[in-house]
This record gives sequence, structure tokens and C-alpha cells, in this order.
Amino acid sequence: MIKIIGEIKPYRILILTLIIVSIGILIIQDYSRLTKDFSKLMSFLTNARLKAMQDDVILITQFMGKNVIVKEGEKGNVLGFLNISTLHKINYDTKLGKDTIVFTGSGTSPYNIRIHGGDITLKSWFGFRKNIAVNCTGLVTEGLYPEGQANSY
Repeated sequence: MIKIIGEIKPYRILILTLIIVSIGILIIQDYSRLTKDFSKLMSFLTNARLKAMQDDVILITQFMGKNVIVKEGEKGNVLGFLNISTLHKINYDTKLGKDTIVFTGSGTSPYNIRIHGGDITLKSWFGFRKNIAVNCTGLVTEGLYPEGQANSY
């Protein structure tokens, strides 16, 4: 008779258990990192929208690699900076440039290339995804830009 499995020893069970638990912890940590980045970016964009509406100013949000900045006007001071390690794809372009959202007191529509806005995708190492949609009024919500509304000016 052929012996397929060797003798079961406690240290082998312990090692296998540690490997499985470690993988589980990594997955949970990865999803937690995505969720935290999502919350931070949602808050950052919402605050930019609210400031633009309250002060009736133009705020430009630019995505550069994994970094997001908000500045007053095209040549204004930087008001905020955020690093989002899970930032994966920016699907939002304006007349001022690619990967840019322009918040004004009346929304984003005067600068949008696509009529109703766009979206941002965050992706973790293990492939978990979260999306943020920003519509023409500047409203920031979870989700994707509606595909059926991909008309441009």
C-alpha cells in the first residue's frame, strides 16, 4: 500500500493553521485599508464641494498618481492634500485637464467634459473595489457614473 500522507504531527497542524490565519488577517487588513481610503476620499471631496458652495469660489481637485490636492482656482494656494494608496482609476475629465474635478458654487457642470460628471475607482491588493461618483452638481456618492449618460458637450 502506498503511503500518500505522512504522519500527522502537531507542528504541521500548527504551521498550517498559522498560514491560514495570516492569510485571513492580510485579507481583512487589505479590505480595511480600502474602506479607510474610501471614507477619507469621500470626505475630502465632499468638503471641497461644500467649501466651493459656501464661499462661492472655484476649487480645483487634481489627482496626481496616488495623491489628491485641492487648490483655489488654477493658480491659487493648495488648500488640502491627501494620499490615497488604493487609488486606481480616475474617470473624470474637465476643460481644465484630465483627472481633474472643478467644484464651483453651482456644481461641476460648467467645466465637465461629460455632462453628468464621472467616477473614481479604488482597488485593493486583493482586488476589492469601491467606486465614487461625482455628478454635475458636485454631489459625491458611492457608485459608478451611469453608463447610459456618457454624452459630452
